[in-house]
Amino acid sequence: MLFRHEKPSFYDLHLHILPGMDDGAQDLKMSVSMLREEIRQGCVGLIATPHYYPTESIPAFLKRRQQAFDDLRGYLQKEIPDWTDRIGLGAEAAYHNGLVCDPDIEKLCFGHSRYLLLEMPFEKWTSGTLRDVRTLIANGIRPIIAHLERFPEYAGEGAIEELLEMDVLIQMNSGALLHRSSHRRALTMVKNGITQVMGTDSHNMDTRCPNMEEGLKALRKAHLGHQADEIVDNNAAIYQAAMWD
Repeated sequence: MLFRHEKPSFYDLHLHILPGMDDGAQDLKMSVSMLREEIRQGCVGLIATPHYYPTESIPAFLKRRQQAFDDLRGYLQKEIPDWTDRIGLGAEAAYHNGLVCDPDIEKLCFGHSRYLLLEMPFEKWTSGTLRDVRTLIANGIRPIIAHLERFPEYAGEGAIEELLEMDVLIQMNSGALLHRSSHRRALTMVKNGITQVMGTDSHNMDTRCPNMEEGLKALRKAHLGHQADEIVDNNAAIYQAAMWD
């Protein structure tokens, strides 16, 4: 275990911090403000996960991502130099027909790993949707299902149970633990062992700001400290696989 202090360190595996990439940080100043808040809360490393949509090719996306990353690292050399090597690259890949057949899909995985943050469709899931997830797994990719707590109305009866039987990891947004509408469901998912990974899914410093510290506190307040520790350790193992394996 990495730590067990009142204010533990953690890795954030889902946030939109690269400047100008998507609906997250719009400029370098916002990126650095988000990063400073992450650090204040105890973040010691992160994976940047800009949205990938099929409106562009994966190579075009990767080119934009690399430019945004280079811009951020250059800025960090002046602002927070010890963080220039603590940010890994990934994507929040939106599911769509044909995604699993794209020859470049592995390039959306976290760093050097085979972990892929997959956002399921915000429309009725079909047997083909779940079949495609199985195809990813068969091809050696380990899907991390992004914020599953947001999908019950789209999944349909039995689909989530079927998904959970696959070799996937489930990521929860820390903010789900902080809002009245989702708090109970989020706690139940953690208590029942459904959630293995947590990320902030932060986009800015206003409406969707970093809040991992509050999320972990909410779990400990609900007497789910052991589960919180396991989630933090899972995040660390995934980060390390992305950065160094």
